[in-house]
Amino acid sequence: MPNTDDITGWVVTPEDDGFHEPGRHPWQTETFWVSFFVPERKMSGWFYNQFLPNQGETGTYNGGAFVWNDEDEAPYHEVVEGAPLPAERDLRDIVTPGGNHIQMLEPLQKYRVTRHDPGRFEAEMLFEGIMEPNPHPLGVAPFWKGRHFDQAMHATGELVLNGERLEIDSLAVRDRTWSPRPPPGAPRPPPKPGAPKRKPIPKFSLGYVLGTASDQDAFLAYSMMYEGTERDEVVTGYLIRDGIWAHLVSGERRCIVDPDREWIWHIE
Repeated sequence: MPNTDDITGWVVTPEDDGFHEPGRHPWQTETFWVSFFVPERKMSGWFYNQFLPNQGETGTYNGGAFVWNDEDEAPYHEVVEGAPLPAERDLRDIVTPGGNHIQMLEPLQKYRVTRHDPGRFEAEMLFEGIMEPNPHPLGVAPFWKGRHFDQAMHATGELVLNGERLEIDSLAVRDRTWSPRPPPGAPRPPPKPGAPKRKPIPKFSLGYVLGTASDQDAFLAYSMMYEGTERDEVVTGYLIRDGIWAHLVSGERRCIVDPDREWIWHIE
């Protein structure tokens, strides 16, 4: 059964594995992001891919791969920005300018991601959904008018990181977006004739926290903290408890921060 209700307003379909009609907005954006973990090493990694189809002659790309651990310096962080995209492209099987090869093996369910940076980051991983994609509700921050979904995944495979071979077998998340996403400081398009005066957009910070224990026990929460407030308010996300799925509709996130490094120590 699709993860949708009267809060959601839409359903993810297999067509959403591919690129969408970009329209004319200059900052129309598509993303494909998947993560993995090596818990015993306190290590996490991302394959991040952002496509801007209306930038440049045939579109541009930002992204690559990152790995973090509990050290001050990340063991791997390689990204490209503003790289040109080929005019002919298919998100269901694409080698990105950032070096990630994405392949859809089963619609909305199974994906292979590979990357070959010899001597530094060589990986072949399989990502399999353990839940249906969770569509972001319409009219809710932070994707007010856009389309976005999150999905808990089982990540397996192998990573050779700086010469060390690591087996990957973890629960993680992927997320997917297609909507206008202007960068910070980008000018807003002029209002339509006769439209009411726009209110200024308040400055805010975004929280994105998640945990996946199994297909029976998982959560993901978006939180917003606006300038001038002290409350980090949970605005949406999902909760799976005893195998039953539901949207998060309210809540609060509280963080305890290391006063010296300004790292988050603890999240409630």
